[in-house]
Amino acid sequence: YLIAGVRPGLLMLRDDLKLFLGARITAGLDLENSENNFYIYPSVEASYNLLEENVIAYGGVDGGLDQNSYYEFSRVNPFVSPTLAVMPTDRQYEAYLGLKGQLTPSVSYNLKGSYAAENFKPLFILNPINETRNDEKGYIYGNSFRVFYDDIRTLGVFGELQFSVNRNFSLGLNASVYEYDTETDNPAWNLPNLEGNLTLDYQHDSGWYLGANLFYVGEREDFVSRAQPATPPDQFPAQQLTLDGYFDANARVGYHINPQLSIFARGSNLAGNQYQRWANFRVQGLQVLAGVSYKFDL
Repeated sequence: YLIAGVRPGLLMLRDDLKLFLGARITAGLDLENSENNFYIYPSVEASYNLLEENVIAYGGVDGGLDQNSYYEFSRVNPFVSPTLAVMPTDRQYEAYLGLKGQLTPSVSYNLKGSYAAENFKPLFILNPINETRNDEKGYIYGNSFRVFYDDIRTLGVFGELQFSVNRNFSLGLNASVYEYDTETDNPAWNLPNLEGNLTLDYQHDSGWYLGANLFYVGEREDFVSRAQPATPPDQFPAQQLTLDGYFDANARVGYHINPQLSIFARGSNLAGNQYQRWANFRVQGLQVLAGVSYKFDL
């Protein structure tokens, strides 16, 4: 696949208003099958200061033809098999509307609602278990994932608070809620309906520093099937899986003895919960790392 395009637009700045009116004109070339398609996507962004920096309204509509690759799939899910069908995702549009600004000089906020329409969105599901094969391929035992493309409409709500008491301390909290509607009437495989995240960073003038990251991911749906001889794949015995939501906490602490020498300690998965991020694969439990670092002045 070869994707090329242009994005003409007009930028308007009027007092408290910033407006960009444009479009993405894209050509998608399927070189293997000698098929060419042209797309026109909206590209509109706007923001308006309702109350100086305290209340800023913003919104827009955007779209595009996104190139997918095996490399990108493996970064999201490291357990994909080498049998993936790779094709672009037609992101028809994503419309969003929100408010952001400052509640106080040290507290900022961001609230956003969005609605997106995507065709050929890649979702990950387990490959069928196939015990009848006699080759040595290692991805046929329920231990690998394939890509399932679906047309999805996604309604999302996002909220965020950021606290910056001073230059040494910051705290951020955000949450996202999603509702999916698929063309196939299947669940949106392995996509959560709820995500939350909290980050903390503190640095003391004496040289001490610490940080933490806590996050939650809600339930996801997966699908497992078992291959049968002389049976079409859509008739394999199968069942739907529900993966539990999970909470994870990570922290770090350290001390700068001088500009070159530091000591540190890090803890991962402090709750020790060996949850399944992907079906049949549990993460490591509690992990602790401590050490000394030195910066050479060369």
